[in-house]
Amino acid sequence: MRPASPSCFLLSARGGRVTVIRMSERDAVKTIVTPFLVHGICKTEAEALGMLARDYAQRQVTRYAERVAHFRSVYQTSLDQFADQVRALCGARGEIAALARLAKAAQIVQAEDDLEEWEAAERFLARWQAVETDLRNAAAA
Repeated sequence: MRPASPSCFLLSARGGRVTVIRMSERDAVKTIVTPFLVHGICKTEAEALGMLARDYAQRQVTRYAERVAHFRSVYQTSLDQFADQVRALCGARGEIAALARLAKAAQIVQAEDDLEEWEAAERFLARWQAVETDLRNAAAA
């Protein structure tokens, strides 16, 4: 017995109704790239997929770079130094100037939340930069 082929679902919204269409991954790819081929933007499916992948990776790099820049600007420090400041704040040995307007308990909550978000933004930025580099290298090969 053959294993079932992978499938995905396409949501179509028309006239206020949402329809779920089950299709194979290949059909889904064709559905996505066909407009690029039909309208002459790309010559091949591979070209369309590459263009879409590079564009998406670039937008994700920008998104996470902006998030990292936001935290660096707010706290005027690096992630590692901010993590040290948060540890000191939680140990009642320090404070974070950018959060001075808040009560101590609220400072801790905000600082821990921002540290978690900042760490995630740095991780995802590095991952998306790696994807972007891989895609660029694949296109050059």
